[in-house]
Amino acid sequence: MKMNAIENTWIKVIRQLNNNELPDQYLLDQLTIEEKELIEALQTDKMMAQATALVNKLDENIAWNKLQPNLGSKKVKLMPNLLRYAAAILLPILILAGGVFYYLKNNEPVVLNLAKLEPTNHNRATLVLSDGRSVELSGVNQKLAEVAGTSITNKDKTLLSYKQNGVNDGAQVFNKLIIPRGAEYKLALADGTTVMINSASVLRFPVNINAANSRDVYLEKGEAYFQVAKNPSKPFIVHANGMDVKVLGTTFNVNTYTKTIRTTLVEGKVEAKSANNQSIILAPNQQAVFNAQTNALSKADVDVLPYVAWANGKIVFEEATLDEVMAQLSLWYDYDVDFQAEKIKKIHFSGEIERYSDIKVILNIIEQTGGVRFSIKNRRIYVDQR
Repeated sequence: MKMNAIENTWIKVIRQLNNNELPDQYLLDQLTIEEKELIEALQTDKMMAQATALVNKLDENIAWNKLQPNLGSKKVKLMPNLLRYAAAILLPILILAGGVFYYLKNNEPVVLNLAKLEPTNHNRATLVLSDGRSVELSGVNQKLAEVAGTSITNKDKTLLSYKQNGVNDGAQVFNKLIIPRGAEYKLALADGTTVMINSASVLRFPVNINAANSRDVYLEKGEAYFQVAKNPSKPFIVHANGMDVKVLGTTFNVNTYTKTIRTTLVEGKVEAKSANNQSIILAPNQQAVFNAQTNALSKADVDVLPYVAWANGKIVFEEATLDEVMAQLSLWYDYDVDFQAEKIKKIHFSGEIERYSDIKVILNIIEQTGGVRFSIKNRRIYVDQR
């Protein structure tokens, strides 16, 4: 009697993960899509330890060795005990297998018009205070703290506001605002500057922003739209992964989602500077492009609308590939995307949509105009050719 299930690749991966080991790449490459999704589900539900305990019972050799000495002339008499013992060993395995089957069978991708899509909560953020404490911004009007002469208030689950109450000449104190995928948040700094922060972004900024000779903020990840309060004596500088943007008072967008970092100027005047001291001056309707791989900094005239539309509640595409379109939708609506064929990534789209529309409405429009078909499974969108 031999159980091959114990040799299954997905079981080996589960055991490695449960031991806090990085799974062997050759094992991961052998997993089917369903097995990967099962393992992701077990990790999400924090059930890796329970799953390991169950699959460990697949060690048939130990169970069989325990039973073997009792077999022989008393086979018939002991058969009920044997069956009970076998049932005790196999039942958890059957339950697990049944659970896997149920998970896979009941989570097959559903065509778009039959899918029920969970709405995305766009008003979420985490504030990390200077002492390391994290605060989930969920209250309608949360008075959070008063630090370095500055009061901090969360308003209507959409705006984090800093207001200077007095003079503070001490060292700058920094907070960090973390925006998860599928959300956005607005930040009002104590100098009057406002920042709209996009999905999957991190901005580090000074609480007492006027306490230093320059107003320095750090876009550690993602995208932000700045409307900077004018103060000629204190330049405002955005540090963004190898490119610094220096302004006195202006409106601009900084995008660091990829290794190509873009600063797009709406109004005013900015200086963009790279880590290797290249420098260019931008006028309105111009964009600075910094390639983090080559350290090259360049400038181009652009239509600013597609680059800043997100901050005004729109998503605008101008001859964008379907790959680019789905990347934006994935980021904003918090869905993963799986293309079933490489060639459909190159289909081009142009258009304008409401950023707060139901994603199902947007996918329907793309289906009708782009010759593609969508299906949904959990929070994953499958894209195939019609």
